[in-house]
Amino acid sequence: MCLLDETDNTCFIYDVRPKACAEYPHTNRKKFIQLANLTIKNTEVCPATYRIVETLKKRLPQ
Repeated sequence: MCLLDETDNTCFIYDVRPKACAEYPHTNRKKFIQLANLTIKNTEVCPATYRIVETLKKRLPQ
């Protein structure tokens, strides 16, 4: 079932969307590190996640 409008790609249920959708890409969780594998996978489809991961990589000690 697709919940996106075909004309403008907006979500039909945005105001009542499931928690997992509302929290996507899950980068603001307190236990963010527990979702590392999911986050890496999300970098392939979510530009925001990609930028967050790239910024974090720059902050890591070399």
